[in-house]
Amino acid sequence: MKTVRETIKPFQIDTIGPEGNTALHAASIHGHAEIVRFLLRYHASKDIRNGNGLTAEEVATDKETIAVFKILVRPSSDSEHFSGSTLEIEWLDSYKNAYRISYENHEYMRRWLTKVPLRKLLDAVDNGYIGKMKYPSEELQKNIQEIMDVVKEDGNPLGLLQVYTHPGISIFSRINQDLAEVGSDFRFVSTQALINSGDLDNEAPKGLGQYIFASILINHRSFRRYYHKGDTYRGVNMTENDLEQYKIGNIIITRSFLSTSKNRDISERFLAYTNPKNLQVVMCICKVLNLRSSLYIREMSQIPDEEEVLIVPFTVFEVKDKREVELVREGINCRITEIDLEECQSNLV
Repeated sequence: MKTVRETIKPFQIDTIGPEGNTALHAASIHGHAEIVRFLLRYHASKDIRNGNGLTAEEVATDKETIAVFKILVRPSSDSEHFSGSTLEIEWLDSYKNAYRISYENHEYMRRWLTKVPLRKLLDAVDNGYIGKMKYPSEELQKNIQEIMDVVKEDGNPLGLLQVYTHPGISIFSRINQDLAEVGSDFRFVSTQALINSGDLDNEAPKGLGQYIFASILINHRSFRRYYHKGDTYRGVNMTENDLEQYKIGNIIITRSFLSTSKNRDISERFLAYTNPKNLQVVMCICKVLNLRSSLYIREMSQIPDEEEVLIVPFTVFEVKDKREVELVREGINCRITEIDLEECQSNLV
């Protein structure tokens, strides 16, 4: 697998060989399930027919390989799910009081779960936020609405993860853009929302659907079994100026959810190793120390094969190390920057 990852080039994936098969056909015929999984992650076409008129799935010879074809794969249009293209949308500047900002923001969100009935919070997410988004098709909108209806009827918010990870529409992108827009000023905005409501703290705040969504995922007891700590990976293509802000010792705080993966290969998949904008290729290695700061959502994700770990908003990290390494990707030598980020404990900030 290491050799395949280093040498294969995107334009070669669907090339038809002398025997009339693509690489996906060949891996499927010989029962190489891991190679099939790898090729599908890189969007090898499942629709191409070989010289015998069969697709790669149709020539699969064992149950494990057949099962791989049933796994959803994130479309290439969602290329920023595990990789970012700008520092601004994800991180705030360095703050020596970042932990205090984080604590205050989390306290505001936690209060909603203790004072506002869950049904009211879910109604606010559905009718006041998710339901108002624009969808590429009526069918997709209906699908999302069906998930939200089940969530509300059952009183079980776990389905929100199915909405967040849905491969048909980049809802995750909209939610994170809305979270990042307010950033650490959320504590002031939420206070104003309470004032506007006439100090009714048992009602869901209006206009803060993205934060209600986040608060439920962070604080509701249904998500406790998904709490996670450990190392995860997120790729970023950034400018040299953005990269300069990652100085060893700097303290940074997340504005939004960050989709990371326990599998480095997943995070590398969408990185642009050759790009016309000359952006720097960066791999962030995030060490989460607090169980409540991230969720391992593989079990509930629409695409479980991604091994996704969701780092929650207002998580504070320190830049521990920054180094350049050489890798071979897509058949060429690539220089990338690896950045070690370690979550801060209160006594470190």
